[in-house]
Amino acid sequence: MISKKFILTIAGALLLLLALTFGLFDKPGKKPKRIECVGEDMMVPSFTALDLKGEKVNFADFRGKVILLDFWATWCPPCREGIPYFNELYSRHKKDGLEVIGVSLDQVSPGDVQKFLDKLGVKYVNLMGNDEVLKIFNNIPGMGPIRGIPTTFLIDRQGQICHRFVGLTAKRVLEDAIKPLLEGKT
Repeated sequence: MISKKFILTIAGALLLLLALTFGLFDKPGKKPKRIECVGEDMMVPSFTALDLKGEKVNFADFRGKVILLDFWATWCPPCREGIPYFNELYSRHKKDGLEVIGVSLDQVSPGDVQKFLDKLGVKYVNLMGNDEVLKIFNNIPGMGPIRGIPTTFLIDRQGQICHRFVGLTAKRVLEDAIKPLLEGKT
C-alpha cells in the first residue's frame, strides 16, 4: 500500500512543476522578450494622429529623437501602473533626446483622457489612437499584431524599431534599453 506521505510528496512535486511551467514563480521586473532592431528597411512609417486638443501630430516630426511609443488605455490597470514610469523617464531623459508618446486606445473623449492624465501629472505627448495607427503597428513584419496593452515600441533616432515590450515593463528594463540609443551605441 502507498503511504500518505508518498502521495503528498508526489502531489506537491506535481503542483511545483505546474507552477514552474506556467511561470507562477517568475520574478517581477524580469526582462521581457525583446525584439531587436528590425533593420534599416523596416522604419516606422509616417503617420498622423490627433493629440488630446484635436490638433494633428505627424510622427515624422519626432525624427532625430529616441521614442518610447506606448499603446495604452485608461481602463487598463497595467497601463495605469506604467504611466508614472514613462513620466519619470521622460522628465529625466528629455534633455538627452527622449520623447515619450502615449497612444490612447480609449473609446472616450480626448477631454476625458486628458483629465485622467492631468491627475497623474503626465508631461509627455499623448495621441488618440485610431484604426490607421493600429493597422501600421499590427502589420510590422516579424512582430505580429498588438494583442494586448500596454504595448510599447522603442524607436531609435532614425525611426527604426529596436524593441517591443508587451505588458507592464519595469522602469529599469526600459531605462537599460533606452540608454544605449540615447548615447548612440546602437
